[in-house]
Amino acid sequence: MQKIERKQAGFTLIEIAVVLVIVGFLVGSFIGTFAGRIDTTRRSNTQIELDEIKNVLMAYAYSQPLPFLPCPDTDVPPDGLENRTAGICDAPGVGVLPWLDLGVGNEDAWGIRYSYWVSANYSADTGFLLSAPDRLPLNNGNATVVTKVGNAVQVVVQNAAAVVFSRGKNGLGGINVSGVNQPAIPAPGNGHDDENENNDLDAFFVWRTPTEEGAVAAGGIFDDIVVWINSYELKARMVEADVLP
Repeated sequence: MQKIERKQAGFTLIEIAVVLVIVGFLVGSFIGTFAGRIDTTRRSNTQIELDEIKNVLMAYAYSQPLPFLPCPDTDVPPDGLENRTAGICDAPGVGVLPWLDLGVGNEDAWGIRYSYWVSANYSADTGFLLSAPDRLPLNNGNATVVTKVGNAVQVVVQNAAAVVFSRGKNGLGGINVSGVNQPAIPAPGNGHDDENENNDLDAFFVWRTPTEEGAVAAGGIFDDIVVWINSYELKARMVEADVLP
């Protein structure tokens, strides 16, 4: 009787290697896409909360006997309360949003406190009038917000009464919810110039499309998410609320 030989089933090492390469490629693509979607969702959620904070800031102003915006929280670590002495803000420049005074969220989607700047023209507790200045020279009042298209700088507003922003995914220059300072923004000229603009004392802010690590763009790496209240909008809300004549 003739013996029948059975061919052994199975994969060769080459076939297994090919399958592993394909699986690795698919998993890598999935992880990359999934991570990208997470970042997009976080940016979207943070933008929504910042828009809500903007409305709450204006509601705060018209809830006062005389309309004014809160000062930044400049305590170390932050306690969620504004820092004000003799009716005016304790320190110029960017601080932390006074979330307890406002009754709003205190952190962005990456666990970093929201940053906040306010004009002295709209934060003194003596209130502001319709005649309050709308456009002033740099370093002398309200903020200027610009955007960039390539190397071209375009002014968005020159009369921002307040600016609130998230430090974005990289969190540079921010403070986390435990009160711990995040890594500082690299000095100007080291790839984060626009993020530095949002962190200094010159009332000049940048709002533009984010650029990631390794991207080549005017102003360098940037992932801040910025909203502002222009003075015309603020005054209009006060008139609607019968706070200003």
